Amino acid sequence: MRYVGYVRISSEDQVGNFSLDAQKRAIEKYVHDQGGVLTRFYIEEAKTATNDDRPAFQEMRRDARRHLFDALVVHKFDRLARNRENALAIKSLLRRDFGIKVFSVTEPSEDSDGPVGALMEGIMESVADWYSRNLATEVKKGKYERAQQGLHNNQAPFGYDKTEQKTLVINPHEAEGVRLAFETYAKGGWSDTKVARLLNSKGYRTKQGKLFSKEMIRDLLQSRTYLGEIRYKGYRRKSNGSRDVSTETQWFKGQHEAIISEELYDQCQEVRAKAAKHHLPTPKIHVYPLSGILYCGECQIKMRAQNLHGYRYYRCRAHELGLDCSQRGIVAEEIERKVVDLIRTMKPPADWKQHAIEAIGELLGNQELKERVAQIEEMIKRMDFRWDNGFITDKDEYLQKRLGLQQELEQLKPLPMEELETAADILTNFESHWEKAEGNPTEQQRLMHLVFERIWIKNNEVVSVCLRPNYHVTFYQSGSDGDRTRDLGLDRAAC
Repeated sequence: MRYVGYVRISSEDQVGNFSLDAQKRAIEKYVHDQGGVLTRFYIEEAKTATNDDRPAFQEMRRDARRHLFDALVVHKFDRLARNRENALAIKSLLRRDFGIKVFSVTEPSEDSDGPVGALMEGIMESVADWYSRNLATEVKKGKYERAQQGLHNNQAPFGYDKTEQKTLVINPHEAEGVRLAFETYAKGGWSDTKVARLLNSKGYRTKQGKLFSKEMIRDLLQSRTYLGEIRYKGYRRKSNGSRDVSTETQWFKGQHEAIISEELYDQCQEVRAKAAKHHLPTPKIHVYPLSGILYCGECQIKMRAQNLHGYRYYRCRAHELGLDCSQRGIVAEEIERKVVDLIRTMKPPADWKQHAIEAIGELLGNQELKERVAQIEEMIKRMDFRWDNGFITDKDEYLQKRLGLQQELEQLKPLPMEELETAADILTNFESHWEKAEGNPTEQQRLMHLVFERIWIKNNEVVSVCLRPNYHVTFYQSGSDGDRTRDLGLDRAAC
């Protein structure tokens, strides 16, 4: 068998120590004892296992998909993932989809010890998940305690350096730049942008050696760190995984020396408050009818609505995520008009209700329906996970299979007749519904979201759509996928 090893250390403090070598030696001995061939190591230094943003890990998954090895060995399973859900999904994909065995040098596993090993493996995953959560809690407590003691937790801000004892000391050159920024802004008539340009022209650079931006100056001029205080802001995540920015910010007396006076700091805050009141813009709410349902037809990433210099756009986010995509942005009015023109051509057949009634009756009488629906839902869930985590790299293959499964699922799920009648009314009388929504972007957005689940665009054209289930049933009653493609005039069949 062809074995590969995956080794990882979890913090920058461990880089270069014995941990990686110890893991490698243990894996080498394990493979030798099994009579296998160790073809390579995937080495991850200073990376956490609570997420999948790890270069060597990503490379290992790509090689697994190409079947370049037969078995993966780790020192402990928490090297792969400490998040229990991710650990289960990753090992399941390796084993079930790619036929790769997964072993641990120090722990039982499903592949080495059968059912008992699978049980123990699950227990160890729960322990690793608990450890990660508990560690985060302890780190948070430690940082809060350090802040209360007046010690800075993060990288030294501009104007200070950090000693080996983790205390802040004034950097004389940078401190002059801090004073220049505060004294200049306190005069009035200076914006954050102008202060940034001033510091840049004087040769000042950030701790990373970059030019100052207006955002950096805005934060600098409002930071109480320069008054000799320490900032602490609790870290908490929402249910969707994003950071909760509403957590309270606290300031404690620091052990470091202040760079500016309280009087100068207050003057700057007064100037900022007056400028904000004087230049308070009239709030404008921009609603984009296709926001949330528009996707790039090249890279499959959801497009972002954006207002730029008074013009509305939908932009592909691939470049923000470090991915290659030739499609940047399109004028909102142009693509919205094309989607509206598309809906105007989508008229349900005259006998749609009869076909729907017959189809629902047949489905309700099928004893295997529930099993098939559950199976398809699980397949879609697994396919989306594989795409999101890099196991699928062929976007066309992913899109084709994903749409096919979604189409079958919608055909199997019976919908209430009331919903179908509403859908038929929207499609049949869309012209009048859209006219009533003229000048009301919120209502236009509601109409679009009623009809479409996803819309893909490429080269300023709609290339594929995924209808909501009730609209799918009323619009498509018979005919092949080819007929559907011709009806919509799209490059690919709609789901």
